[in-house]
Amino acid sequence: MCRKIVITSGKGGVGKTTLVAHLGAALARANLKVLLMDTDIGLNNLDVVCGVENKIVYDIVDVIEGRCRAKQALIQINELPHLYVLPSVHSYDKSAVSGQNIKMVLDRLPGSFYYIFINCPPRIERGFYRSVGAGVGALVVF
Repeated sequence: MCRKIVITSGKGGVGKTTLVAHLGAALARANLKVLLMDTDIGLNNLDVVCGVENKIVYDIVDVIEGRCRAKQALIQINELPHLYVLPSVHSYDKSAVSGQNIKMVLDRLPGSFYYIFINCPPRIERGFYRSVGAGVGALVVF
């Protein structure tokens, strides 16, 4: 059974993205298949932290808008074959993405992931609500 965990905080700059990347890497080294999903639309940097920013062909908005399948947007980390990233998009009207969109993307992902970590945008605002509805558990970083 896949565990979907939102990593969130009331403010930015507290290390959410770093925590997501390191948790994912540690679990992938233990041979657990892990997905890191970035829902911080516009200010995302999980792809940069994971070193895959130059490998992005499709992102989460491409999946939402039907330009690709969810599996096509996944980027496998070369050094950790059990670790995948679903990148967000740097320039997009984030108000056009809803919590139902995020949940739909998660429902379309392969069922083989043991953990999915959802990197949530900071602050309690629309982006927070968009992200937390898709998770089953949460880690709050402060």
